[in-house]
Amino acid sequence: MTTKRTRNTLWLLILISAFAINAEIADDKPPKFQVLRAHATDVPQLKALRDIHERTQHDLDFWQTPSKVGHRADIMVDEDRMEWLDSVLKNSNISYDVIIEDVGKLILEKEHGPPRFSNLLFSKRMHNEGGNRARYGFGEYHSYQTICDWMKDIERKYPDKAKVFTMGTTSEGRPIQGIKIGSQVWRNDKRIFWIDGGIHAREWAAVHTALWFIDRLIADYNDDSLVRAAVDRLNFYILPVANPDGYEYSRSDVSPMIRLWRKNRAGVVCKKDRWFRDRCCGGVDLNRNYDWHFGETGSSTDKCSEIYQGSSAFSESETRSMRDFLTSSELNGKIDAFITLHTYSQMWIHPYSHARKSVPADVAELQRVGRAAVAALENTYGTKYKFGTGSDILYPSAGGSDDWAKGTLRIKYVYLLELRPGEDVWDGFILDQHQLIPTAKETWNGIKVVIRAVTEQAGSLPNSIASTLPPITLPPTPLPTTTTTTTTTTTTTMEPTTTESWATTTAAPFSSSSSPRVLPAFVRRPNGSIVRTNVRRPGSRQFIRRPGSFAQQRSGQFRNRNSHRSQVANVAQRPGPPQQASRSGTCADRSSWCASWLNANSRVCQISQIYMRQDCARTCGFCQ
Repeated sequence: MTTKRTRNTLWLLILISAFAINAEIADDKPPKFQVLRAHATDVPQLKALRDIHERTQHDLDFWQTPSKVGHRADIMVDEDRMEWLDSVLKNSNISYDVIIEDVGKLILEKEHGPPRFSNLLFSKRMHNEGGNRARYGFGEYHSYQTICDWMKDIERKYPDKAKVFTMGTTSEGRPIQGIKIGSQVWRNDKRIFWIDGGIHAREWAAVHTALWFIDRLIADYNDDSLVRAAVDRLNFYILPVANPDGYEYSRSDVSPMIRLWRKNRAGVVCKKDRWFRDRCCGGVDLNRNYDWHFGETGSSTDKCSEIYQGSSAFSESETRSMRDFLTSSELNGKIDAFITLHTYSQMWIHPYSHARKSVPADVAELQRVGRAAVAALENTYGTKYKFGTGSDILYPSAGGSDDWAKGTLRIKYVYLLELRPGEDVWDGFILDQHQLIPTAKETWNGIKVVIRAVTEQAGSLPNSIASTLPPITLPPTPLPTTTTTTTTTTTTTMEPTTTESWATTTAAPFSSSSSPRVLPAFVRRPNGSIVRTNVRRPGSRQFIRRPGSFAQQRSGQFRNRNSHRSQVANVAQRPGPPQQASRSGTCADRSSWCASWLNANSRVCQISQIYMRQDCARTCGFCQ
């Protein structure tokens, strides 16, 4: 009897241990994160969303914050808080869509999936494109060390044109390194073109795009007359990763809380959340830490906020290093262009962003060159961009590097670029790797317009070069007849107008002689996405499934999940010439890519009716 009792006790202990182990494993399982897209359709809803943003900055990650009625808020939330957030939104009569069911799964699929043959073929072709003897694996994401090693390789192989610079050290001890490119690179008497990326850790596509610019300046020197003239007459300073610690931290794990880290890594603070659990956070939003209207709209004093401004302007080693470098004798007073790369939303932004309707005195020239740059970008693949100040087309945010560059350093051409994807695309910061090179190429075409403007100022271009370049002829947006000057001498405040942004709405047809071989990315909404309404049945939650609604509402930018077919077609087939207009002159293809898109996907006209009806009416048979 004693033996039997002992055996039963032993089995009971084993079962208890097993349950304890399972419970521990369940507790260690990473939480599931979703992204909601909330819709502010009136002023009370907008105020409610802003209030949620302000009060829950430690618990929720707002990928996009609502700036005005009609705008959306993209909110990442873990499954533990989902029911609470659902209740809060419903109490405010705010509807929302679940646009990403599982962020962690999406990260694995888009950034850590096995390579496909078409991707390898495409990557290899692009990797070997051009004349840069220092090779880099474009179309992929790489470590900060790999990036620095590549820049040093360029310096070794092009000692007369390239020199790596170190402008400081991060709080974790990493060197903040970039590269200077220019003929007779030792010269410091030339005008300067500055480019940086990666100030926000999670914005990997911005880093990749900055690296592409480095490659083009080296590789195209002998083949592109504008690049040669610019490299001969200017010095380019390119800082591909302005936030090395944050970038490396975001690469350290696939957990959404790590991969989507935004700030730098300075300091850590712990606090109780609303469920009285200890939560630790830290870091500073470096793009709120510059001394231009520091601490005003769009920043936070909460150390756990995604937009924490820091204890004071230039409190962080990264921002101090940039300030000291740009105001050093080597650069101070010589910079004619300042470009800072971000993701996402597809916007080309000029100062100022700290307050609505606030612009510098030379806004007409900023608009003239900026809108021409947007047109050049859009003409590459048809990607649509908004244009205007950040405060008017996105949201007000004080303490940004671009505003500081314009307002304090008085740099002539200052632009902040929000790259792919667009606001309507559901995967946000997690950009498919096969979109990296198209993103970089179209952005480079836009940047070259700014390069030309700066190069022309540095010295008149030879006629042989100027004759090969398209003129910058887009007119500036007229300013209101009455303006008021703000406290700064370089700023005027525009009165409200009927439109709140300047957007290039008409793009020239693509040139068949120069059209690249990359098809645009087709994007579909995840299957079974849920649109929750504000009507609740007694004792239950009501929701409506609209599996095709997102694709039908898209107006321009799409992602192709069938990348194997489309990218193999890219390598093998060049798009044909644009279709001619119909006899009536009212129906024509605006794009030379229509036949290629249809060959790559026979259902593209049905899947993307709005876009294809606009750009491929003839090919798709939409003509009446």
